[in-house]
Amino acid sequence: MKKNISKIPPHIRKRLNAFDSDDVVVACVKRLAIDDLGRYAHLGISYQAPDVVLPPPAVPPAKVGRYSKTNVEGREVIRKDLPKTTKTFSFEAPNYGDWSKGSHTVSHTREVYHRDFIAPKELELSIELLPNASAGRFHIKFAIEQVIAKAAPDFDADLLYNLNLLQENVGAVDVFPSAATLADYTKTVQLAWEILPPGSIDVVVRRMLENKRAVTDDQRRTMEERLAVFSKFSPMAYLAGTSGFLRYFGAQFKDDLVVFENLTYGNALYVMRANWQTLSKRSRIELLKGPRDDFDRIEHRQGWEEALRLVLQTNGIAPTGLFTRRRRR
Repeated sequence: MKKNISKIPPHIRKRLNAFDSDDVVVACVKRLAIDDLGRYAHLGISYQAPDVVLPPPAVPPAKVGRYSKTNVEGREVIRKDLPKTTKTFSFEAPNYGDWSKGSHTVSHTREVYHRDFIAPKELELSIELLPNASAGRFHIKFAIEQVIAKAAPDFDADLLYNLNLLQENVGAVDVFPSAATLADYTKTVQLAWEILPPGSIDVVVRRMLENKRAVTDDQRRTMEERLAVFSKFSPMAYLAGTSGFLRYFGAQFKDDLVVFENLTYGNALYVMRANWQTLSKRSRIELLKGPRDDFDRIEHRQGWEEALRLVLQTNGIAPTGLFTRRRRR
Protein backbone atom coordinates (compact mmCIF):
# COMPACT_ATOMS: atom_id res chain seq x y z
CA MET A 1 0.00 0.00 0.00
CA LYS A 2 2.89 2.38 0.72
CA LYS A 3 4.68 2.09 -2.63
CA ASN A 4 5.18 5.53 -4.17
CA ILE A 5 4.65 6.56 -7.78
CA SER A 6 7.60 8.16 -9.60
CA LYS A 7 5.62 9.44 -12.57
CA ILE A 8 1.99 9.91 -13.58
CA PRO A 9 0.65 6.54 -14.83
CA PRO A 10 -0.48 6.34 -18.49
CA HIS A 11 -4.02 5.31 -17.55
CA ILE A 12 -4.35 8.48 -15.45
CA ARG A 13 -3.21 10.60 -18.43
CA LYS A 14 -5.77 8.85 -20.60
CA ARG A 15 -8.52 9.52 -18.08
CA LEU A 16 -7.59 13.21 -17.85
CA ASN A 17 -7.63 13.64 -21.62
CA ALA A 18 -11.20 12.34 -21.70
CA PHE A 19 -12.51 14.89 -19.18
CA ASP A 20 -14.44 17.91 -20.42
CA SER A 21 -13.93 19.64 -17.06
CA ASP A 22 -10.67 21.46 -16.34
CA ASP A 23 -11.00 20.92 -12.57
CA VAL A 24 -10.20 17.44 -11.28
CA VAL A 25 -9.72 15.60 -8.01
CA VAL A 26 -7.58 12.60 -7.13
CA ALA A 27 -9.91 9.88 -5.83
CA CYS A 28 -10.71 6.20 -6.14
CA VAL A 29 -13.51 3.77 -5.35
CA LYS A 30 -12.80 0.43 -3.71
CA ARG A 31 -15.11 -2.55 -3.23
CA LEU A 32 -14.32 -3.85 0.22
CA ALA A 33 -15.47 -6.81 2.28
CA ILE A 34 -15.92 -6.56 6.03
CA ASP A 35 -12.60 -8.35 6.55
CA ASP A 36 -10.85 -5.73 4.37
CA LEU A 37 -11.84 -2.78 6.54
CA GLY A 38 -9.11 -3.41 9.11
CA ARG A 39 -6.48 -2.39 6.54
CA TYR A 40 -7.89 1.13 6.72
CA ALA A 41 -8.10 1.44 10.51
CA HIS A 42 -5.36 4.11 10.39
CA LEU A 43 -7.89 6.32 8.58
CA GLY A 44 -10.55 5.82 11.26
CA ILE A 45 -12.68 3.28 9.38
CA SER A 46 -14.38 0.61 11.50
CA TYR A 47 -17.26 -1.83 11.32
CA GLN A 48 -20.07 -1.88 13.87
CA ALA A 49 -22.59 -4.40 12.60
CA PRO A 50 -24.45 -3.86 10.46
CA ASP A 51 -22.84 -0.53 9.49
CA VAL A 52 -19.49 0.73 8.27
CA VAL A 53 -18.40 3.67 10.43
CA LEU A 54 -16.56 6.38 8.52
CA PRO A 55 -14.65 9.36 9.93
CA PRO A 56 -15.07 13.00 8.85
CA PRO A 57 -12.50 14.38 6.39
CA ALA A 58 -9.08 14.42 8.04
CA VAL A 59 -5.38 14.76 7.28
CA PRO A 60 -3.87 11.26 6.93
CA PRO A 61 -1.36 10.24 9.63
CA ALA A 62 2.21 11.35 9.00
CA LYS A 63 3.60 7.91 9.83
CA VAL A 64 1.96 6.23 6.82
CA GLY A 65 4.61 7.26 4.28
CA ARG A 66 6.88 9.91 2.82
CA TYR A 67 4.15 12.00 1.21
CA SER A 68 1.89 11.70 4.24
CA LYS A 69 4.72 12.99 6.42
CA THR A 70 5.45 15.89 4.07
CA ASN A 71 1.73 16.69 3.98
CA VAL A 72 1.79 17.20 7.76
CA GLU A 73 5.30 18.50 8.47
CA GLY A 74 6.57 19.93 5.17
CA ARG A 75 10.18 19.41 4.19
CA GLU A 76 13.40 21.28 3.61
CA VAL A 77 15.29 21.40 0.34
CA ILE A 78 19.02 22.11 0.56
CA ARG A 79 19.92 24.31 -2.41
CA LYS A 80 23.38 23.09 -3.34
CA ASP A 81 22.87 24.73 -6.72
CA LEU A 82 23.23 28.14 -5.03
CA PRO A 83 26.30 29.72 -3.38
CA LYS A 84 26.67 29.28 0.36
CA THR A 85 25.69 32.15 2.63
CA THR A 86 27.03 33.28 6.00
CA LYS A 87 24.80 32.44 8.96
CA THR A 88 25.19 33.05 12.69
CA PHE A 89 24.11 30.37 15.18
CA SER A 90 23.49 31.10 18.86
CA PHE A 91 23.02 28.93 21.93
CA GLU A 92 23.07 29.29 25.70
CA ALA A 93 26.07 28.06 27.71
CA PRO A 94 26.58 27.97 31.51
CA ASN A 95 28.93 30.45 33.12
CA TYR A 96 32.14 28.66 34.08
CA GLY A 97 30.49 25.34 33.26
CA ASP A 98 27.92 25.75 36.04
CA TRP A 99 24.25 26.55 35.27
CA SER A 100 23.75 27.73 38.87
CA LYS A 101 26.09 30.65 38.10
CA GLY A 102 23.95 31.83 35.24
CA SER A 103 24.45 31.58 31.51
CA HIS A 104 25.51 33.56 28.48
CA THR A 105 24.79 33.44 24.78
CA VAL A 106 27.48 31.98 22.55
CA SER A 107 27.44 32.72 18.83
CA HIS A 108 29.43 31.37 15.94
CA THR A 109 29.29 32.02 12.21
CA ARG A 110 29.79 29.61 9.35
CA GLU A 111 29.01 29.15 5.67
CA VAL A 112 25.84 27.17 4.95
CA TYR A 113 23.78 26.19 1.95
CA HIS A 114 20.57 28.08 1.32
CA ARG A 115 17.45 26.12 2.32
CA ASP A 116 13.93 26.33 0.96
CA PHE A 117 11.02 25.10 3.04
CA ILE A 118 8.25 23.22 1.27
CA ALA A 119 5.19 24.03 3.36
CA PRO A 120 2.88 21.29 4.64
CA LYS A 121 -0.26 21.25 2.52
CA GLU A 122 -2.37 19.52 5.19
CA LEU A 123 -4.58 18.01 2.50
CA GLU A 124 -7.49 16.07 3.91
CA LEU A 125 -8.76 12.68 2.81
CA SER A 126 -12.53 12.29 2.66
CA ILE A 127 -14.19 8.88 2.81
CA GLU A 128 -17.71 8.25 1.56
CA LEU A 129 -19.91 5.15 1.50
CA LEU A 130 -21.54 4.74 -1.91
CA PRO A 131 -24.84 2.97 -2.56
CA ASN A 132 -25.19 -0.56 -3.95
CA ALA A 133 -23.61 -2.44 -1.06
CA SER A 134 -24.34 -6.15 -1.28
CA ALA A 135 -23.50 -9.44 0.40
CA GLY A 136 -21.18 -7.96 3.00
CA ARG A 137 -19.31 -5.82 0.49
CA PHE A 138 -19.22 -2.05 0.38
CA HIS A 139 -18.28 0.52 -2.24
CA ILE A 140 -16.21 3.24 -0.57
CA LYS A 141 -14.90 6.39 -2.23
CA PHE A 142 -11.60 7.88 -1.06
CA ALA A 143 -10.82 11.42 -2.26
CA ILE A 144 -8.06 13.95 -1.67
CA GLU A 145 -9.80 17.20 -0.75
CA GLN A 146 -8.11 19.45 -3.28
CA VAL A 147 -9.38 20.60 -6.65
CA ILE A 148 -6.55 20.99 -9.17
CA ALA A 149 -6.84 22.65 -12.57
CA LYS A 150 -5.36 20.99 -15.66
CA ALA A 151 -4.35 24.40 -17.03
CA ALA A 152 -2.39 25.37 -13.90
CA PRO A 153 1.43 25.52 -14.27
CA ASP A 154 1.95 23.24 -11.24
CA PHE A 155 -0.71 20.74 -12.27
CA ASP A 156 1.62 17.78 -12.88
CA ALA A 157 3.47 18.33 -9.61
CA ASP A 158 0.24 18.67 -7.61
CA LEU A 159 -1.27 15.67 -9.37
CA LEU A 160 1.72 13.44 -8.63
CA TYR A 161 1.78 14.61 -5.00
CA ASN A 162 -1.92 13.83 -4.51
CA LEU A 163 -1.67 10.48 -6.29
CA ASN A 164 1.11 9.44 -3.93
CA LEU A 165 -0.82 10.64 -0.89
CA LEU A 166 -3.79 8.51 -1.93
CA GLN A 167 -1.58 5.55 -2.87
CA GLU A 168 0.16 5.52 0.50
CA ASN A 169 -3.09 5.49 2.43
CA VAL A 170 -5.47 3.54 0.23
CA GLY A 171 -3.31 1.50 -2.15
CA ALA A 172 -5.06 2.67 -5.33
CA VAL A 173 -5.27 5.81 -7.47
CA ASP A 174 -7.65 7.35 -9.96
CA VAL A 175 -8.93 10.79 -11.02
CA PHE A 176 -12.41 12.24 -11.48
CA PRO A 177 -13.87 15.50 -12.76
CA SER A 178 -14.63 17.83 -9.87
CA ALA A 179 -18.10 19.07 -9.11
CA ALA A 180 -16.47 21.76 -6.97
CA THR A 181 -14.49 24.48 -8.69
CA LEU A 182 -10.97 25.65 -8.05
CA ALA A 183 -12.43 28.87 -6.65
CA ASP A 184 -14.34 26.81 -4.07
CA TYR A 185 -11.12 25.16 -2.98
CA THR A 186 -9.22 28.44 -2.78
CA LYS A 187 -11.69 29.68 -0.18
CA THR A 188 -10.76 26.78 2.11
CA VAL A 189 -7.06 27.64 2.25
CA GLN A 190 -7.36 31.37 2.91
CA LEU A 191 -6.54 32.37 6.44
CA ALA A 192 -8.59 34.88 8.36
CA TRP A 193 -7.32 36.00 11.73
CA GLU A 194 -9.00 37.25 14.86
CA ILE A 195 -6.79 39.62 16.84
CA LEU A 196 -7.26 39.25 20.59
CA PRO A 197 -5.94 41.69 23.21
CA PRO A 198 -3.50 40.46 25.87
CA GLY A 199 -5.06 38.88 28.92
CA SER A 200 -4.90 35.85 31.20
CA ILE A 201 -4.24 32.56 29.46
CA ASP A 202 -7.63 31.17 30.53
CA VAL A 203 -9.46 34.13 28.99
CA VAL A 204 -7.40 34.05 25.78
CA VAL A 205 -7.95 30.31 25.29
CA ARG A 206 -11.67 30.64 25.95
CA ARG A 207 -12.00 33.42 23.38
CA MET A 208 -9.93 31.48 20.84
CA LEU A 209 -12.24 28.49 21.15
CA GLU A 210 -15.52 30.41 20.96
CA ASN A 211 -17.69 29.21 18.06
CA LYS A 212 -15.11 26.57 17.10
CA ARG A 213 -15.44 22.81 16.99
CA ALA A 214 -14.62 21.19 20.30
CA VAL A 215 -10.99 20.34 21.00
CA THR A 216 -9.69 17.51 23.16
CA ASP A 217 -8.42 18.05 26.69
CA ASP A 218 -4.88 17.37 25.47
CA GLN A 219 -5.21 19.98 22.71
CA ARG A 220 -6.52 22.56 25.16
CA ARG A 221 -3.62 21.86 27.55
CA THR A 222 -1.21 22.22 24.64
CA MET A 223 -2.68 25.61 23.77
CA GLU A 224 -2.43 26.76 27.37
CA GLU A 225 1.19 25.60 27.67
CA ARG A 226 2.27 27.22 24.39
CA LEU A 227 0.45 30.49 25.12
CA ALA A 228 1.97 30.58 28.60
CA VAL A 229 5.42 30.55 26.97
CA PHE A 230 4.40 33.29 24.52
CA SER A 231 3.02 35.40 27.38
CA LYS A 232 6.46 35.65 28.99
CA PHE A 233 7.52 37.87 26.08
CA SER A 234 4.58 40.29 26.51
CA PRO A 235 2.92 40.04 23.08
CA MET A 236 0.98 43.04 21.83
CA ALA A 237 -1.85 40.72 20.74
CA TYR A 238 -2.84 37.09 20.41
CA LEU A 239 -4.00 35.57 17.12
CA ALA A 240 -6.51 32.86 16.26
CA GLY A 241 -7.70 31.52 12.93
CA THR A 242 -11.38 32.30 12.41
CA SER A 243 -12.39 29.13 10.57
CA GLY A 244 -14.79 26.75 12.27
CA PHE A 245 -11.94 24.46 13.19
CA LEU A 246 -9.18 26.21 15.10
CA ARG A 247 -5.90 25.21 13.52
CA TYR A 248 -3.61 28.21 13.72
CA PHE A 249 -3.04 30.32 16.80
CA GLY A 250 -0.20 32.46 18.04
CA ALA A 251 0.99 35.86 19.18
CA GLN A 252 2.11 39.15 17.66
CA PHE A 253 5.11 40.96 19.15
CA LYS A 254 5.70 43.68 16.55
CA ASP A 255 4.07 44.80 13.33
CA ASP A 256 6.62 42.62 11.55
CA LEU A 257 7.08 39.78 14.06
CA VAL A 258 4.50 37.04 14.56
CA VAL A 259 4.74 33.59 16.17
CA PHE A 260 2.10 31.00 15.27
CA GLU A 261 1.57 27.27 15.09
CA ASN A 262 -0.95 24.63 14.14
CA LEU A 263 -2.90 23.08 17.00
CA THR A 264 -3.88 19.91 15.16
CA TYR A 265 -1.09 18.84 12.84
CA GLY A 266 1.98 20.88 13.61
CA ASN A 267 5.10 19.64 15.33
CA ALA A 268 6.67 23.08 15.07
CA LEU A 269 6.00 26.77 15.52
CA TYR A 270 6.95 29.53 13.10
CA VAL A 271 8.44 32.94 13.76
CA MET A 272 7.47 35.13 10.81
CA ARG A 273 9.31 38.36 10.03
CA ALA A 274 6.81 40.03 7.76
CA ASN A 275 4.50 43.01 7.72
CA TRP A 276 1.29 41.95 9.42
CA GLN A 277 -0.97 43.46 6.76
CA THR A 278 0.86 41.41 4.10
CA LEU A 279 1.02 38.29 6.26
CA SER A 280 -2.69 38.25 6.99
CA LYS A 281 -3.57 38.19 3.28
CA ARG A 282 -1.59 35.04 2.49
CA SER A 283 -3.06 31.57 2.30
CA ARG A 284 -1.85 29.04 4.83
CA ILE A 285 0.34 27.40 2.17
CA GLU A 286 1.79 30.69 0.94
CA LEU A 287 2.71 31.63 4.52
CA LEU A 288 5.43 29.03 4.67
CA LYS A 289 6.50 28.84 1.06
CA GLY A 290 9.96 29.77 -0.14
CA PRO A 291 13.26 30.81 1.44
CA ARG A 292 13.86 29.97 5.08
CA ASP A 293 15.28 33.48 5.57
CA ASP A 294 11.71 34.80 5.82
CA PHE A 295 10.89 32.80 8.96
CA ASP A 296 12.28 30.48 11.63
CA ARG A 297 10.82 27.03 12.17
CA ILE A 298 11.25 25.65 15.69
CA GLU A 299 10.33 22.02 16.26
CA HIS A 300 8.61 21.06 19.49
CA ARG A 301 11.37 18.98 20.94
CA GLN A 302 13.30 19.38 24.19
CA GLY A 303 14.66 22.92 24.42
CA TRP A 304 12.17 24.53 22.02
CA GLU A 305 11.33 27.23 24.56
CA GLU A 306 14.99 28.26 24.73
CA ALA A 307 15.25 28.23 20.94
CA LEU A 308 12.23 30.56 20.76
CA ARG A 309 13.77 32.86 23.36
CA LEU A 310 16.96 33.16 21.32
CA VAL A 311 15.08 33.93 18.09
CA LEU A 312 12.88 36.54 19.75
CA GLN A 313 15.88 38.05 21.53
CA THR A 314 17.66 38.37 18.18
CA ASN A 315 14.63 40.34 16.99
CA GLY A 316 14.69 42.67 20.00
CA ILE A 317 12.14 40.89 22.21
CA ALA A 318 13.16 39.87 25.72
CA PRO A 319 11.13 37.90 28.28
CA THR A 320 9.51 39.93 31.04
CA GLY A 321 8.35 36.97 33.13
CA LEU A 322 10.34 34.17 34.71
CA PHE A 323 11.81 32.06 31.93
CA THR A 324 12.68 28.59 33.17
CA ARG A 325 15.44 26.77 31.35
CA ARG A 326 15.67 23.01 31.51
CA ARG A 327 19.06 22.00 32.80
CA ARG A 328 21.07 19.48 30.87
CA ARG A 329 21.63 16.16 32.51
